[in-house]
Amino acid sequence: MTYLRRTNVNAKKSRTTTILVVAILVVLFATHYVFPGAYAGLFYPVGTVFWKTESGLFGFFGHAGALVSSKFSLVKENQSLRQEIAARDASALLIDSLKAENESLKNSLNRSAAGDDILGIVLSRPPVSAYDTLVIDIGSDDGVSKGDKVYADGDTLIGDIAEVYANQSKVSLFSTPGRTISVILGTADVTAQAKGRGLGNFQLNIPVEVGVKEGDIIALPQIRPHTFGIVEKIIVDSSDSLQTILFKSPVNINSLRFVEVDRNTK
Repeated sequence: MTYLRRTNVNAKKSRTTTILVVAILVVLFATHYVFPGAYAGLFYPVGTVFWKTESGLFGFFGHAGALVSSKFSLVKENQSLRQEIAARDASALLIDSLKAENESLKNSLNRSAAGDDILGIVLSRPPVSAYDTLVIDIGSDDGVSKGDKVYADGDTLIGDIAEVYANQSKVSLFSTPGRTISVILGTADVTAQAKGRGLGNFQLNIPVEVGVKEGDIIALPQIRPHTFGIVEKIIVDSSDSLQTILFKSPVNINSLRFVEVDRNTK
């Protein structure tokens, strides 16, 4: 039995491949020689498709990159605008606060009738300070004495000085619960004892025949013109000979920023 050696088979395949490649090259060369534009006409459509595809891919990724970059820029610009708006809002709030403070000071100084008033800044108020008391930034070094009357908004009497220190004072409000004070009902010119109910609120009892209506002014028996309270509600019990008058100070104690101390009164 005869066997072909593997080396002879491989050599035979290699020679066949070589001959085939040479033949193809000869055919291609001959075709190009006889028909010079054949290859250009054949490969141009394929090349065009490739070039268009390549251009489309680069265009797509380039467009996508531009969109991402644009979005990122918009986000940064939006954040910058938000920060700028927040800064402007803060500045506007500060300006509004300063305007309100300036207006409050003008009202206090312009409406004050007494020539010896001294302006004090409220350092603490309820509920930070003791109930129905204020702490202000003026004291004995400023000529403030115990018993001096304290006004808000120039002509609204709210309390008196209860304790005095060198640079601070404690104001006791007339509306302190349980505290009584003699008041005058403006239109009726009737004197009565009012009791404090806290935070600028009061009540008093007078005979039902005394003519009082909501909105009437309540004052204290003193020379300096002032407003002490305004009647808010009248309660009449048919079985009783007295009527209950509820009134309050026109000043919001919780928002007081300045007061005036009259150093001429005790």
